[in-house]
Amino acid sequence: MQIFVASDHRGFDLKGKIVAFLTRAPIDPSTPVKVVDLGPKAFDKNDDYNDAARAVAKAVLTEEKIRKGSDEVFGILICGSAIGISIQANRFKGIRAAVVTDLETAESARSHNNANVLCLSADRLNSAKDPLETESTLEDLFALIEKFLSTPFSNEERHLRRIKRLDEEKL
Repeated sequence: MQIFVASDHRGFDLKGKIVAFLTRAPIDPSTPVKVVDLGPKAFDKNDDYNDAARAVAKAVLTEEKIRKGSDEVFGILICGSAIGISIQANRFKGIRAAVVTDLETAESARSHNNANVLCLSADRLNSAKDPLETESTLEDLFALIEKFLSTPFSNEERHLRRIKRLDEEKL
């Protein structure tokens, strides 16, 4: 499994925690995981979420092409709300970026939509006032990431049909 991770300034601190989590706690011990941090490498309060989304979308698409459509390639994007970064990522044909907020949406994004990019809100996590609440929220976030990465796509005809339609629009 290959996971590309990037953020903007609002997701910078959380990105580091996610990369550390993914590096030390493999989802499935029998599956090797390669985590690639696409940046930023340093905090820049003036950066734009667009750059992170483009970097991850291009990396996911390139790696999927190399692996001939493998479903073992993912991206994780973090910005303040997760909305802007998901909109930018979804501009790329073949990217299915989903804003995920709980275990149910993590599972649905994968099983129904075959999402290949997980978009997370740093602001939701950072809204906790109590340090212990923040710690439990981080544990919940890591469980959400595990759910997303470990849930297989259903391959049901109706889901395949709908996904195919995502890239049909031509203006």
